[in-house]
Amino acid sequence: MADSLTDLLNRNAAAYEFFYSLTPQLQQLLRHRDIHTLDELHRAADDIMLRQRPQAF
Repeated sequence: MADSLTDLLNRNAAAYEFFYSLTPQLQQLLRHRDIHTLDELHRAADDIMLRQRPQAF
């Protein structure tokens, strides 16, 4: 896990709760992102979930 994400999770209870409410697969993908704030964490999770959604046909 990147130090910035680890630091965020250690110092921000809301970020910790949000991160660990996500699927293990999503957590793994987020570990590779440069995340420093709760807002960045939310945006990154939303971005990943949007990209993983099945495409409409």
